Amino acid sequence: MKRAEAATSGPPRFFHAQGTRIVDETGQPVRLRGVAFGNQVYGKVRLPVTHHDEADYARLQAMGMNLVRFYIYYGTLESDAEPYHYRDDGWAWLDRNVEWARRHGVYLIFNMHVPPGGFQSLGQGGALWRDQANQKRFIALWRAIAARYANEPVVAGYDLLNEPNVLKNKREWQQLAQATAQAIREVDTHHPVIVERVNAVAGSWNNDGEMNFVTIDDPNVVYTFHFYEPFRFTHTHAPWANMQNVEGGQWNAEGAAKLRLAMAPYLAWGAQHDVPLYLGEFGLIRTAFQNNRNGLAWAADMIDLADEADLPWTWHAYHEDYFALYYGDRQPISGTTPNQGLIDLFTAKLAPR
Repeated sequence: MKRAEAATSGPPRFFHAQGTRIVDETGQPVRLRGVAFGNQVYGKVRLPVTHHDEADYARLQAMGMNLVRFYIYYGTLESDAEPYHYRDDGWAWLDRNVEWARRHGVYLIFNMHVPPGGFQSLGQGGALWRDQANQKRFIALWRAIAARYANEPVVAGYDLLNEPNVLKNKREWQQLAQATAQAIREVDTHHPVIVERVNAVAGSWNNDGEMNFVTIDDPNVVYTFHFYEPFRFTHTHAPWANMQNVEGGQWNAEGAAKLRLAMAPYLAWGAQHDVPLYLGEFGLIRTAFQNNRNGLAWAADMIDLADEADLPWTWHAYHEDYFALYYGDRQPISGTTPNQGLIDLFTAKLAPR
């Protein structure tokens, strides 16, 4: 199978799903590798102007990256007091990022990270599933986004919902994803919709025989998963995961084989269903790079594994306090602490060969 090429030369072009690959308008497989812009969504910052600016797109380009998974907090575009009324300054923020990305050969995947009803991860956001009004707003918001960017090739796709955490069963997410994709198709036939596997069902984090994926009926869909194995290493001492006192140990040469084994079921699911997969998140907490834990070796193994599988991928994340290329939330990059070893690793791994 022909290896995908990096989508960095020439004008931006639309992508679509074709079998297990993401291809451009000519049918050429494309190679997308980059990072997540967290955009201070956990703090529900409406316009995260201290998170990044145009210079950060230049930094990504210099590292060899060509993709940003762009996290969206619904409040950037819509207030609870005025549902369905979309804010001009929110659109202006997205438009500005599209233009910055275009100038530096970077594509954007818009990701609804905090939807109406709340952030899904860690067992939160149940109001999205309990309240039909939130689901209607979710669908309408995506339709509005798609209508605005339907003819914009810098936008590589619409990642509908981060880490769905349903209350009863997977079908809750399947139905919402299907309805959302149908609304998008009313205004946009160009862009892939990206559907994530269910993160948890009724508080259970166990995977079923389908690795918690759901499928939808759509002519241009990509399926995505996140990968933080082994969790005790990637989240060593993570306070929000009740791991303050959990030591993840030191990464060693035997780890790569374990990672390959852990990722195999996801890859097998994609091959079985003949669909493209996108590794939407992988990354390491700051402490994994400290005290000789050897986090850089884990990062190198993961980059190699993702490229071996020819997966598009985005590292989580670019600029925050815990998982980052630049540490220091809510302050400009100029005042932050770079994870220089990780930046150098990306630059070396993504250099043209």
